[in-house]
Amino acid sequence: MSTKRKTIKFDYSIFNRAPPLDVIVKFVEAFFAGCEVEILSKVDFTNDMTNRMNYGIQYRTDGFYDYLNRTRSKRNTRREVLCVAVTMTDIYPDESWNFVYGQARSTDGLGVYSFARLDPDFPTKPDKLVGIPLTESQRILMLRRCIKILLHEIGHLFGLKHCIYYVCLMNGANNQKEMDRQKLYLCPVCLRKLYSTFKFNVEDLYEKFMNLCQEYELEEERAWYQTRLDGIRNDK
Repeated sequence: MSTKRKTIKFDYSIFNRAPPLDVIVKFVEAFFAGCEVEILSKVDFTNDMTNRMNYGIQYRTDGFYDYLNRTRSKRNTRREVLCVAVTMTDIYPDESWNFVYGQARSTDGLGVYSFARLDPDFPTKPDKLVGIPLTESQRILMLRRCIKILLHEIGHLFGLKHCIYYVCLMNGANNQKEMDRQKLYLCPVCLRKLYSTFKFNVEDLYEKFMNLCQEYELEEERAWYQTRLDGIRNDK
């Protein structure tokens, strides 16, 4: 990896009860050491995108990829490694699929992920939830889901495949139970794969991520990272 700072860019639409993107970005930058995340301006994708009705409107993911490809020259391509569209609207990859939480097209360095089904009150339509706050437990659950799915899709864009060895961030998720079973950390196999790309200091990564988990009240993850840090330091 070059010593130059790498930039991961996000394009996104309208948000309602989702956690702030700048909070989620902190976790991305901590997890993918040496990467800098730039949040792009809001864009209306809806005019020329294929869609259908399924618990409300859904947009097909290839429309996002087409837009990101068409507008690539308008972004700083010398700094951009990846670009991910983030939307509050439900998405699907083709007619044979009911939905996806997110999708990555690694050959183009592009991804898309949706907050729609991460809201604990889904499938209530977002416009019906305007002004209705999440409970504290719902807030933490949605934050965890939002971070998890985005890290998972960016992991794909950096070459990680679905993990079949352990319970891991890179496990596939086709439903809510599988999504919530995923963890906010990598198993030893996937950690080694990511390390081969970034050559990061594992202790530093774990400490930064643990501090963020503590700051944003992700207690289960904070405890996991603290335990691993204690093990690393006791072995020195």
